[in-house]
Amino acid sequence: AILAQATTRVYLSFLRTRRAPAMALLLLRSRQRAAAAVRVAARGYGTSLPIPNVLAGTGTIFHSRMQTPKYSLSNPKWFAIFFAMNLGVYFGHYFYLRFMMRQNPPNPPRDPANTGAPEKHMHTVEDE
Repeated sequence: AILAQATTRVYLSFLRTRRAPAMALLLLRSRQRAAAAVRVAARGYGTSLPIPNVLAGTGTIFHSRMQTPKYSLSNPKWFAIFFAMNLGVYFGHYFYLRFMMRQNPPNPPRDPANTGAPEKHMHTVEDE
């Protein structure tokens, strides 16, 4: 156990002296990338397309970034509301059919004698 601790100490001191600057640089870059990804993912608004810049000498142009909409939903929120609405519509429809709309009674049994039948069908062609 003492030999393992001594080996570990030597290895760690080697890492500190030889590779510490490179490891620190890699760690710093990975943290910066993660922070940038979180900022982009947390925003979730806008467009992924490039936004054109104003040409020199054209004056002030009021583009859409200056006039933010009053109500704006990110894509995840919009699709969550959209699918929740669709589920509500379908479940409400079948709930109404199953529990609220009255069921039609079954048809009465047929009369084997057929006492209510007319003597002659109303659409028959009369032969003269």
